[in-house]
Amino acid sequence: MRYSIMLQLVGFITVILVSAAALFAWIQNRPVAEPGRIETQDLNQI
Repeated sequence: MRYSIMLQLVGFITVILVSAAALFAWIQNRPVAEPGRIETQDLNQI
């Protein structure tokens, strides 16, 4: 019984760490707009 609880705990912590690492890698590698330039949609084109 205790082995299964520990296995679930280790699996849960592993999933959290892997997803946090993936999120951090995605944030680091996404393209960044030029400073001072805000990309917005022009609402006058409707």
